Parts: sequence; structure tokens; C-alpha cells
Amino acid sequence: MSLNVKNEQVVELVAEVARLTGESKTEAIRRALLERRDRLRRSSGLTAAETSGATRMVRWLSFLESEVWPHVPTSQRGQPVTRSELEAILGIGEDGV
Repeated sequence: MSLNVKNEQVVELVAEVARLTGESKTEAIRRALLERRDRLRRSSGLTAAETSGATRMVRWLSFLESEVWPHVPTSQRGQPVTRSELEAILGIGEDGV
């Protein structure tokens, strides 16, 4: 697998870090990314498995904020849904079907 870096500053940084550590450029990039990933996980307090779930949650909340909530009247936001309203939304009749 190859990676083509077109940002000159990134190319220079990789070369400098590789030179300072005595690592190959690939190893310098790999270690830098691992360190950053671990730092981000620690700061979020999430495990590796939870991180992917957190990413999905962020995307889901972003979708709700931009596409759904603007269509909900302000007076209705934050109001609980009653059982009968929920059953109507789900298409459940009084006989439970």
C-alpha cells in the first residue's frame, strides 16, 4: 500500500522526525499516528472499541442537529413522547398489533 504526501511541510516534518529518531520515515509516521491515536483515546476516556462507537455517535448527533431538529417546532423540543404517541408513531394499535 502506498501513500502519496503532497504537503511539503509534512514531508519535511517526517524527514526531520526520522532523522532525529533514527527511524525510517514509515516508522516515524506509524509511531506518530499511534501516539496521537492513544492520546485522543485517553483524552476522550474511551477504549478502542468505544472510539468507533463514539465516532458513529458524533455523526448521528450531527445529522440530528442539521437535518432533523430544525424541522421540530421549538415548543415541542425536549418534550417527552406519551405512550399513545409512541404507539401511533410505531403503528401499534390498541390491540398491540
